[in-house]
Amino acid sequence: MKHSYTALLALLMVVGLSACDRSDPTAEDATTSLESTLSATSDSAEEASDEVIGAIDNAIEAMDEMADEAIEDANNSLDELTSD
Repeated sequence: MKHSYTALLALLMVVGLSACDRSDPTAEDATTSLESTLSATSDSAEEASDEVIGAIDNAIEAMDEMADEAIEDANNSLDELTSD
């Protein structure tokens, strides 16, 4: 969500700056401005997806460790029961 706000802020800044421009805008200026905004948005989206992937990887690692611990505890309990 934070990255969406960043992209929206960048877009608003571009629109605000282009509205303050006193020269006649050209299609090339608009295209350059739009490409710049899209590039910033794309970078933000890529960073957000990297963060999400990292969080998923960390969650998978934690679940894997918990599963290993649970299996080890179950084996220890079984060994205790069968040794008595």
